[in-house]
Amino acid sequence: MTRATFKKGNKLERWERNLENPRRALKQIGAIMVAESQRAFREQKHGRDKWDARATPNVYGIIADFAQGAKSPKKRRFDSRPALKDTGRLSASIAAKVYGRSVVIVGSNLEYAGVLQEGGPIESETISSAVQRALWKWLKPKGKELKKQLGFLLNRKYTGETLKGEVEPRPFVGITKDTIEDVREIVGLELMEAR
Repeated sequence: MTRATFKKGNKLERWERNLENPRRALKQIGAIMVAESQRAFREQKHGRDKWDARATPNVYGIIADFAQGAKSPKKRRFDSRPALKDTGRLSASIAAKVYGRSVVIVGSNLEYAGVLQEGGPIESETISSAVQRALWKWLKPKGKELKKQLGFLLNRKYTGETLKGEVEPRPFVGITKDTIEDVREIVGLELMEAR
């Protein structure tokens, strides 16, 4: 009679270690999700969710420009694309962090990131009399169309007030079909390589 015994090999022991402590795989998953989020800003969509173009002219941005002392609004205030890209801070702020042994969180720490991701209420900077004077100076030589689109801000009832509105959701962080496929590949490689 012959007897066979099972003895764990080095590879199986490494598999067990990787399953017990998946931090390396989680770091890779986080890096993939950050890369997908940053790609979303270039492609103007996250997964299959194409982002709406931004409103033109960007009244909230124009108010901010004049509130910060500009003599004229930035050119991009009149471009419908790229959406969610003004200074580049948002896409640059996306990061991943591993918590504990089984969680990776991907997101931005900017105060306005959540409302841009999920949509919701927004508020302009205050329309001061200085903002109105700068806007009037800039609008004076412009055509009728611009005066029609922005002239309402010169009304005294807006002095000292803010505009309130809603921003459409433009998801830039989350799990897509690509994420799921990439995660399956990473987990499989981590198990197979068992370093």
